[in-house]
Amino acid sequence: MQKIELKFDQPEEIIDFVRIMNRYECDADVKYGSMVVDAKSIVGVLSLARSKTVEVILHTDECQNLLDENVPRHILIYIWIYKNK
Repeated sequence: MQKIELKFDQPEEIIDFVRIMNRYECDADVKYGSMVVDAKSIVGVLSLARSKTVEVILHTDECQNLLDENVPRHILIYIWIYKNK
């Protein structure tokens, strides 16, 4: 299991994120406090993550391709920080 913290300031960032997540077979969730939604659900992530720092939980270690993908800058920064801790 891998965890990444992300913050989305604009709805477009969430839409980009969900599109990227849907390209992969990985099971992933977005968590804020005690609330958890499927990371592949635009409606779920939009309702939970706008202007909040959330935790993205990748439920398998087999998601390296996702972490290596050329993703939008706002997501890439957080992934880079996570990978270099």
